[in-house]
Amino acid sequence: MHASTENAADGHARTNNPPGRSRAKKLWRWAILIAAAIFFFAVLREAADPYGDQPYIEITHGDHVHYVPRDRDPQVPLSQFPRVPPGPNEIITPEGRIVPRE
Repeated sequence: MHASTENAADGHARTNNPPGRSRAKKLWRWAILIAAAIFFFAVLREAADPYGDQPYIEITHGDHVHYVPRDRDPQVPLSQFPRVPPGPNEIITPEGRIVPRE
């Protein structure tokens, strides 16, 4: 059996696929492209501004997490920063100490 037949009236080939199936493929293709675009936008946004509106970020370090402030001193090793987030009235200093918010 052939995948397409020739229309005697106009000489064009027709496929045996129903018209709705081609439309469904196009919709799936667009849905996948939109989902991929949203994913890559989120990744790029995170890479461009990892802190967002937070004063600190979580950095995975082996099997635990360190909380690092936006104004971190690059001379201080990551292991000096706390493993717990600061409380509601606390901040993390650039040296890695948790202190009361002033």
